[in-house]
Amino acid sequence: MKSNRFSSTLSIVFFLLTLALALFSWIGSIYGLGEVQSLLSAEGIRWVLGHVVENYVQSPVLGIVLILFMGMGIVLRSGLYDAVKRFASRNKLLSRKERRALTLAVGVLLLYFAMLVVSMFLPWNLYWNITGGWLHSPFSKGLVYLLSIGMGLGGMVYGYVSDTFRRFSDVVEGMSSLIAERSFTFVSLFFIIQFFSSLEYTRLAEWMNVDDSILRGLYVVSCVFALFRFNSLRARV
Repeated sequence: MKSNRFSSTLSIVFFLLTLALALFSWIGSIYGLGEVQSLLSAEGIRWVLGHVVENYVQSPVLGIVLILFMGMGIVLRSGLYDAVKRFASRNKLLSRKERRALTLAVGVLLLYFAMLVVSMFLPWNLYWNITGGWLHSPFSKGLVYLLSIGMGLGGMVYGYVSDTFRRFSDVVEGMSSLIAERSFTFVSLFFIIQFFSSLEYTRLAEWMNVDDSILRGLYVVSCVFALFRFNSLRARV
C-alpha cells in the first residue's frame, strides 16, 4: 500500500534526523556551543534509556490518536462514511434501509451535539475551569473524547439500522479496526515524538534561537501529517 510506504519513509526520515541530531549535539558539546547537551555522552545515553518509553507513552498525541481512531473506526466499519460519500456524490443511490439509517444517524449526531451545546450553559459548570474559562478546562481536555463518542454513536445507529452491526462485538471490532489497519501510523509517531523530545533535551534549537512556538508548530504538523495521510477511507464490512 502507498500509505504503508509513506509511513515507512516518514519513520526513516525522523530516525535519520534523530541520528543527525545526536551527531550535531556531540559536536556542539565538544566545541562548547552554548548549553548544548550531547546525546552520545554517558549522561545523554542514560537520558535516552530512561525516557524513550516515557516520552512515547506519556505523549498526549498517542492518546488523542487512539481515541479518535476508535470513533472513526466505528464510522468506517458501520458503512456510515461510505453512505455519506455516496449521498454527497449523488452518483450512487442509497437503498431505502440505507437512507433511513443515514437519516437516523444524522439525527442522533445533531441531538448529541445540541445537548453538548446546551449543557455548556447549565449552572452546574461541568465543562469549564474554576474561573469559568476554556484554558485547561475539563471540556478542552476531553474534547477529543467527546468527538469520538459522537462519531461512535452515529456509526452505531447507522450500523444497527442498516444491519451492518448485529452484535455489540461488531461495534468493538469496529473500534479496533482502524487501529489495526493503521498500526504503522503509531510507528511513525514513535520516531516523530523521539526526535522532538531529543531536540528539546540537546538544547540545539535553543542555541539556534528557534522559538518554542515554532517547534510546537512543527511537532503538531508532523504528527497531523502522519495521522491524516490516508490514501483512501472506506468501510470494511
